Amino acid sequence: MKPRLLRSRAATAGVCLVALAAAASCGPADAGAKGAGGSVRDTGAAPGPSASTEVRAAPGALSSDQLAAAALVTGDVKDYSAEPMEGGTPTGSSRTSKDACMPFVSVINGTPQPAPSATVFRRLTNTTEDGQADQTVVTEVLGAHPSGATDVLPRLRSAIAACADGFTTKGGDLEPSAFTEVKELPAPKAGDEALSYELMGEAQGDPVPMVFLVVRSGTTVVTYYAVDVTGDDTPQIPVELAVAQAAKLKS
Repeated sequence: MKPRLLRSRAATAGVCLVALAAAASCGPADAGAKGAGGSVRDTGAAPGPSASTEVRAAPGALSSDQLAAAALVTGDVKDYSAEPMEGGTPTGSSRTSKDACMPFVSVINGTPQPAPSATVFRRLTNTTEDGQADQTVVTEVLGAHPSGATDVLPRLRSAIAACADGFTTKGGDLEPSAFTEVKELPAPKAGDEALSYELMGEAQGDPVPMVFLVVRSGTTVVTYYAVDVTGDDTPQIPVELAVAQAAKLKS
């Protein structure tokens, strides 16, 4: 069981337009092509020659350049490539009438609360599975929080308890999107604290499991997510990605 590329045409329209507006370019595209399903965006500038030194020396929250320099790159984790997404800031505008569930919606929108001062997006892909329909593709979102970083995970944890029976979202002119179940999953030991949960989405009557892993390292909160639009399996986020990223943020 592992994360899958967004291959299903039927499910893509219903899920990606609302639930994945935050960071996914949806569609049954080739994994190696730019803009492929599951690709992500980088809102931070490319790091300069001294960026790695700046990451280690910077007090408090990282700047946009420092956050980009601290993000995983190809080679940090064996067999995984890391790519930024081209384009602008991938934020969504979904809302829910169930206020207790807004922490989930904020993450879906790409704007976890409290809002980060800088955000960087990466697409992490298992290169040994190139060409496979079930290739492991994980979206990584790094956010720098000048204040309130320690509030992000507790808010999500409270939302898990309050929204176990699901919720709906609505954004712009899009039709409402339904999430039928929320449940906490075992989280790996990574960073200062970690939380994992599953949102069971629905597209044209079919289940669409989405798994999120949120890891805080100091003032940086990193969110990983994977989606299986076929509805066959609960996606799995490889632990080594979160462990390597947390270690890099500490260096």
